Amino acid sequence: MPDSLLLRRVATVVSLLGHPLILAPVLVAFVAYRQGLGAGAGWAIGSVVLVVVLPISWWNLRQTRRGSYTNFDVSERKQRNSFYPLLLGLLGLATLVVFWQQPADGGFRYGLLAAWALLLGCYGLNFWLKVSLHAAMSFFLASILLYMEPIGGGVAVMVAALIAASRLVLRRHTLLELLVGSLVGAAAGGALVWFLSQS
Repeated sequence: MPDSLLLRRVATVVSLLGHPLILAPVLVAFVAYRQGLGAGAGWAIGSVVLVVVLPISWWNLRQTRRGSYTNFDVSERKQRNSFYPLLLGLLGLATLVVFWQQPADGGFRYGLLAAWALLLGCYGLNFWLKVSLHAAMSFFLASILLYMEPIGGGVAVMVAALIAASRLVLRRHTLLELLVGSLVGAAAGGALVWFLSQS
């Protein structure tokens, strides 16, 4: 029993640190720094944090307190029907801002577009299966990091697997939901990497 409790506590910490709303801004800042965006880094980071992360955090917290959502992660599949449109709208807006601000050869904006397409796919699948966004986003981000920093990317893939495992331990997702999320995220990341390597 103590071991089981410890495992759940560790899984809770891993799941929290691996939340998409935490991972995404961290990687955005890293990519902005690596690409040497300079003043453009403020636009890149601000578009994600101010337009997406903070509004979504406020929305989920508000809906959870009102009882409309079971929890902050929106773990009930049907409850995500109101979550995805808002998320897609905000991320779409952030993407438009970056497309407008970034130079024509900037790869960062295509990353946001790929993330938007990934979430659109998850929304479509949500009518049948509650795809794990933790798994999808962590493997998507790990794929990007693997392209930029092979060693760090390898570590990121292992971390993504741990994040997915934490969701299973906490019983927030079934194994199928985690596998689909991982595959969708890796596929979106792979498609982005292929596109960037061709351009």
